[in-house]
Amino acid sequence: MTTPDDRTTLRAERYIAGGEAMAHEPDGKVVFVRGAVPGDEVFASTTERKDGWSRAVVDEVVVASSERVESPCPQRRIGCGGCDWQELAVASQLPHKVEIVHDAFRRTAKLPDAVITRGAAVDPDGYRTTIRVVGDHDGRPSYRADRSHDLVPATGCLVAHPALRSLLDSIVIDAGLEVTLRVSAATGERTARWDRRRGDVQSLPADVAVGAKAQLTERVAGHDFRVSAGSFFQSGPAAAELLVDAVKRAAPELAGAGAVLDAYAGVGLFALAATDPASYLMTVESSRTAVADAMHNLADRRAAVEFDQVGRWRRPDGLDIDVVIADPARSGLGRPGTAAIVSAGAPVVVLISCDPVAAARDTALLHQHGYRHDGTEVLDLFPHTHHVECVTRFVAV
Repeated sequence: MTTPDDRTTLRAERYIAGGEAMAHEPDGKVVFVRGAVPGDEVFASTTERKDGWSRAVVDEVVVASSERVESPCPQRRIGCGGCDWQELAVASQLPHKVEIVHDAFRRTAKLPDAVITRGAAVDPDGYRTTIRVVGDHDGRPSYRADRSHDLVPATGCLVAHPALRSLLDSIVIDAGLEVTLRVSAATGERTARWDRRRGDVQSLPADVAVGAKAQLTERVAGHDFRVSAGSFFQSGPAAAELLVDAVKRAAPELAGAGAVLDAYAGVGLFALAATDPASYLMTVESSRTAVADAMHNLADRRAAVEFDQVGRWRRPDGLDIDVVIADPARSGLGRPGTAAIVSAGAPVVVLISCDPVAAARDTALLHQHGYRHDGTEVLDLFPHTHHVECVTRFVAV
């Protein structure tokens, strides 16, 4: 039905990959609704229409789902687009993410009976030790507004680590300049990185190291990691700990493994924290700063740290690899990455995925090359958002 002002009334049914809720129009056509919580009845405006499906955005919640809550963050309530699931009760977020992964494996990997289990979640308050902000016209650190290029002041951000919140209260950023801020939860060290050709940042405290090569030390699973401002790291050490534990559960063979390949290795998180101290390690990473960090972090291990694109890597002659750990970017392994992983010839592969559809797509590719899906654990490393993390075990058949 439609209301007098031509807004469509929809009932949100379930979430899909990407964080929208799925609904159906009276004629049965699928609608993907941004801003709806499953169980909501909403008035929504169509933003895109294709043959057989459309997209819409919530204008008004008519009947609220039992899972809907008021956003706990004041910045979200005034329009911040960073945490798109804050209106969903925290206790409901991980179960919905598990269902999203089930759906992706059913549809994309063609594995309706894939074993998908629920893992752990990080504490939703202050968990992010890296954030990216942009200066507004008054120099205030800001986030992008939901579905807009408008800016919302970042002060008071619920998910930022307290040591970053204090920076948000003090620094002044040139309008339009993007700045990445990071803190070590272990040491309190802080770094800031931005493109100096595009502007500057004022009122930075003296303790904040500046530039892509600025470094801090973070601690995960009892190990110290050097992390440069230009290197990727997880949303925080709590997330990294959960991932390390999940990788160990996925591959108990890591205990006592002769050789391990860590592909897309970053600063060497899994190579150092998830492996047997006696194992020989081979890491492959395409970021120069991350490779430099990994060489430092793995200095006391038997390790070969390679600077290369994973898709170009092939197993060296004479090296028998027992376990592969792969943590690609959001787009997944793809065919080049899959070919590299397969070339390792390992009996066990552990794949870390931050996109459920990419995880399912990579699963299908690995199946084509003789690797059987042997379980996926879903983690919530980004509470209040739709982002999903999966750790999947594969065995050679």
